[in-house]
Amino acid sequence: MSVSLAEIFRREKDLASYRCAVIALGGDFPFASAEMIALGEAYFERFPDRERGRNAEEVRLGYAIARVAIIEKVILAAAPGRRESYRAMLDDVSRVGPLVEALLPSAGAAGLLADYDALLRALTDLKTTIDEIPKGMVKERFIGGISNIFNILYVLRMNLRSRGRD
Repeated sequence: MSVSLAEIFRREKDLASYRCAVIALGGDFPFASAEMIALGEAYFERFPDRERGRNAEEVRLGYAIARVAIIEKVILAAAPGRRESYRAMLDDVSRVGPLVEALLPSAGAAGLLADYDALLRALTDLKTTIDEIPKGMVKERFIGGISNIFNILYVLRMNLRSRGRD
């Protein structure tokens, strides 16, 4: 049985080490709404939310923690040889154009469009799971994390269109 994301978060000292530990799992971790809630609770143990004097950096960190896990699940939908590129794109929108250009010769337009469709379906399925989380701060962190990834997929789609691959 694999270790939970909440346990990993509690064990790791910062976002970078958490990210490395999650990536090392290769997407092989449970990620239903109960696991999302447990991860959110672990996050709030370390970074309690406040009504006043909210720490914007801690809020952004919460989004980043959610994004790491979401990305690892979403990229499983792509061709294995291209997952690292999609991980990089979904983590940093500025890498979309250069990585699409690098992938086109080997994957072809049809391959990248198929990946895009698969990534979008996987992300939409995760959004459905996030919608199961009760209203509150945990859900807000996951919504903030997934929204960024939807935006990056939009940029990916526009990038493919601008290259006449649509």
